[in-house]
Amino acid sequence: MASIIKSTVFGSSDSLSIQLPDVSGYTSKVFELKTNPHWQEAETQSYARLDNYGLYTGAKREKFFGAGFGLMTALCYPDADLERLSTTTDFVLWLFSFDDMADEGEFKEDVEGVKTAIDTMINVLRKPDAATPDLIIAAFLQKFFARMRSVSSLETTERMINAFYTYTQATLQQTTNRSVDKIPSIDEYIQIRRDTSAVKIGFAVLEYSLGLNFPDAVFEDPAMAELWVAGNDILTWANDIYSFPVELGRGDTHNLVFVAMQEKQLTLEGAMDYVNELTRARLNDYVEAKKQLRSFGPELDDEIAVYVRGMEHLVQGSIDWSFMTPRYFGDKAQQVRETGLVEITVPSIPIAV
Repeated sequence: MASIIKSTVFGSSDSLSIQLPDVSGYTSKVFELKTNPHWQEAETQSYARLDNYGLYTGAKREKFFGAGFGLMTALCYPDADLERLSTTTDFVLWLFSFDDMADEGEFKEDVEGVKTAIDTMINVLRKPDAATPDLIIAAFLQKFFARMRSVSSLETTERMINAFYTYTQATLQQTTNRSVDKIPSIDEYIQIRRDTSAVKIGFAVLEYSLGLNFPDAVFEDPAMAELWVAGNDILTWANDIYSFPVELGRGDTHNLVFVAMQEKQLTLEGAMDYVNELTRARLNDYVEAKKQLRSFGPELDDEIAVYVRGMEHLVQGSIDWSFMTPRYFGDKAQQVRETGLVEITVPSIPIAV
């Protein structure tokens, strides 16, 4: 249960110590954590490719490259071979680069800038022979997606493109909301967060990473569709809990904890507990949906089992990586993992503790 150790009023620029729910403690009883043995070699290859584009330099490069994205990819895609893991790491680097640009960088409230960038990226995805764009983040995407496309079926490729499209459109909507200080309802937030989380892309890329190519019928099955949504929610809401301190510190309200505080007039403690209980319930939903998976025949059932296990690795890997990177808790990540306690800086946002 989340609890406040020191109470203060938001709006005072004071600090606050809270105890985070142990989401990993109960998800790990259902999902396995595993690390890809090729991760360091894959990380070296992928980081070198990104370096060639000159997207990061100086202190910014040091911070980004020190975040541990290679390890994250290895935890989320532990069964990929070296070549596919290396390309999947490119995807993760692209994702966090664009996400940072939209959340706190050059595109934070620039609706037109985000729209132009998205149009450029979607164009290179849909048109394999498109000229290399001037926009670096789009050129990087074009290069690694060409490798994914070359070994994927048309159905798998289309799933990946659709997932990229959905993510970018949701990011554009989020940027629009920020530009007018709009805070969505809980239901609205959950819907858009399923897309801004990019978990749909992660699940689509998982198919590529494992060398699998499924017919559309597999993902049209109601049980598989529910596994996609429930797995997305579990990962995303856990991330909202663990990233809340750093997001609150920079005044970012695109977080389910904050949205729950606003809509339900909850304290921070109450909102943390609310989101935690939602996450527990979705884990139960996932377990039940997995029981309902039907047989698709001997040619597919074993591969589907591998894919579902891969989804679970991705969810648990992402959750546990929160304590292996300085991205959320700085140099106190291990301490926060052991104690659950985290200090946050309180900005001038008028909500009750």
